[in-house]
Amino acid sequence: MSAAAELIRDHARHPVGRSDAATPALGRSELITPTCGDRLEVRVSGSASHVDLAWSGRGCEVSQGSASLMADELDGRSASDIRARIDSFLDAMGRREADAGLGQESALLAVAGNPVRSVCATLAWRALLGALDAGELA
Repeated sequence: MSAAAELIRDHARHPVGRSDAATPALGRSELITPTCGDRLEVRVSGSASHVDLAWSGRGCEVSQGSASLMADELDGRSASDIRARIDSFLDAMGRREADAGLGQESALLAVAGNPVRSVCATLAWRALLGALDAGELA
């Protein structure tokens, strides 16, 4: 197993930021993958200078591992930093090549060539963007 696959699997089995508790949120977004039924909800609270995030949902190892990686990398950052990181990640997934600004989430590029797995890998990141928009965190 590759180091990328091990990292994704470890995050899926020991998720960071996962919370099924109903918590107050400035913004929330839920997305569902129509092809496989993965469902993720991302909630944001805090302020534009310090965003706290939590997520919940169910799905494959890739979607769950990606959500955990996202929370591990982005929780506590500013909304503008988070938006820039999401843009870099989604762009890298589309190009299928790493960007210098990426952290652990670069492991998810291992599935970038698979259209179904790509949707799973980006699900949490797209939901986070929606939650930031819903909370009007710029």
